Amino acid sequence: MKTQCNLIQWITTHKALAMFTALLLGIGACKAAEFLAPAKEIALIIGEPWKSMQARSTAGIADDIPDEIWYRMPKELAYLRFADPKYEFATPAAKYFSISFNRGLVYSVRMSPQIEPLPLQEALDIVLNLQDQWRTAGWTLDEPEEFPAYDNTPVWHQALKECSALSSHWNAGKLYQLMVVITCYGDNRYPDNKGYLVTISMGKFKE
Repeated sequence: MKTQCNLIQWITTHKALAMFTALLLGIGACKAAEFLAPAKEIALIIGEPWKSMQARSTAGIADDIPDEIWYRMPKELAYLRFADPKYEFATPAAKYFSISFNRGLVYSVRMSPQIEPLPLQEALDIVLNLQDQWRTAGWTLDEPEEFPAYDNTPVWHQALKECSALSSHWNAGKLYQLMVVITCYGDNRYPDNKGYLVTISMGKFKE
C-alpha cells in the first residue's frame, strides 16, 4: 500500500513528465506498428490524372492542388507499382517516396526503395532485381557505354565502396525514362562504416 501511495504521489508531483513519457511511448508504439504493418501500394502511370492514381492505389495520398505544380508523399509505408501495362514494375517498400503533380496530372516520382540505410550487397540486390524487371518489361539502357547497368562484380563493389558508382539511365520507348543510383555515406552500424541508399527518379521521356 505504501508503495502504491508513493507511486501515486510521484505521478501527481511529476504529472508533466509522466504525460511526456506516455506520449513518447505512444509515438514509439505507432512507429513500431508502421514498420510491422504490410506496406501498401501506390500504383501510378506518369502523365495520368492524379485522381486515377488515388483510385487505383491502396495507400492513402492527399489530393493535388488544382492548377498548381507541387508534390505529395504517401500517408503510410508504401511501395511503387508502375502500372503501365507494357512497362510495369514494382519496388520494395520506400520510407522516402515523393510524387509530384503538374496541373492535375502525375508528373514525376522520386523515391528510395528501402526503409533504412543498407549494407552494400543488400542495396545492390535491390537495383539488380529492378534492372531484371526493367529488361523483362522492355526498358532499355540509355548510353550504356557511358552509364552501364549495375552488376554484381568486383569492379562495381569497389566503385560502391569508394562512393564513386555512376548512375544508370533507362528508357521505356519514348514514353518514360528513369535514373537509378546507389550513393553511400558514413554509417557506423556496418563494418566498412558506410550505409547505402538507392534513389530512383522517373518522369516522362525527354530527348
